[in-house]
Amino acid sequence: MHLFYKISVLIILILTFVNCTSKTQVDTNKTNKILGNGKRIEVTKTNKLTTKTGIITKINYGTTHSFFYTFKVDNGKIKWKEKGRAEPKHILFCKDSVYVHYLNKKNIPIKKEPTDTTNIIKYKTIVKEFYEVYIDKRYFFRLLGEEYWVEITPEQYSSKKTNCKEYEIPNENEYELISNDKELKLIKNKILK
Repeated sequence: MHLFYKISVLIILILTFVNCTSKTQVDTNKTNKILGNGKRIEVTKTNKLTTKTGIITKINYGTTHSFFYTFKVDNGKIKWKEKGRAEPKHILFCKDSVYVHYLNKKNIPIKKEPTDTTNIIKYKTIVKEFYEVYIDKRYFFRLLGEEYWVEITPEQYSSKKTNCKEYEIPNENEYELISNDKELKLIKNKILK
């Protein structure tokens, strides 16, 4: 019985020193811009900063930063909602449709060496370009039906750029393009520096 109490006290002490508290700070910024075609775009970026601190030791065990964007055009006639950590870059207005170009993180498996006998799959996180077209199937004063975005190919987007007008979407440039291999890299957020 005496050994049981010693082990219990040891476990409690270990859990006390290992436990952390999390503090999350959420900050939302809105940017409004009148585009060259007279349409108004409202971009909302939500930053989330989570810090883990030891309960007794008060040591900072790490801070993570995440964000997401949403935007709407002309007071919500067109809406683009959160897509993970996607960052919208351009919006393309055509006569009968709207397109968006954005960047988002993607995990891709790393090719294993022939000599590697482990079953562990390793991943590399990259940021890729994505393109979507807006589909609006709403009716009866836009109260019924649905609206959504459908992914398209880069070639489809490029072909539309010749006859349509493209505008930059205000953003904080969390991602940037590496020119050689079309792979994108994540820029470290200024907050974490």
